Amino acid sequence: MSATELVPEHQTVTVSLGDPATLRCSMKGEAITNYYINWYRKTQGNTMTFIYREKDIYGPGFKDGFQGEIDTEKDQAVLKILAASETDEGSYYCASDYHPAAALLLSSSKTIAIHVE
Repeated sequence: MSATELVPEHQTVTVSLGDPATLRCSMKGEAITNYYINWYRKTQGNTMTFIYREKDIYGPGFKDGFQGEIDTEKDQAVLKILAASETDEGSYYCASDYHPAAALLLSSSKTIAIHVE
């Protein structure tokens, strides 16, 4: 069995204030559809906040400004920031857990930094 790893499309994304941004994460060594994908944001104060889990589950205050989905054609997890604000700056993590067992695989999480100008 080969190692399974989440791979972000970009390491850093810079977006203008009010513009949308799209973050993508794929899985190396396995189909992403075999996992539940979660998105988190870590701010400068080192606070880790849950944003989205597939099946339309959002953290408090994120449903109106974010949209999460699985792109089955590209085999990618997608998180869209609909209109970037200064509070959206931070490091974004895509993390996975296996469908049958809901144990989070933190070793599989990957970071994408967002900078709002």
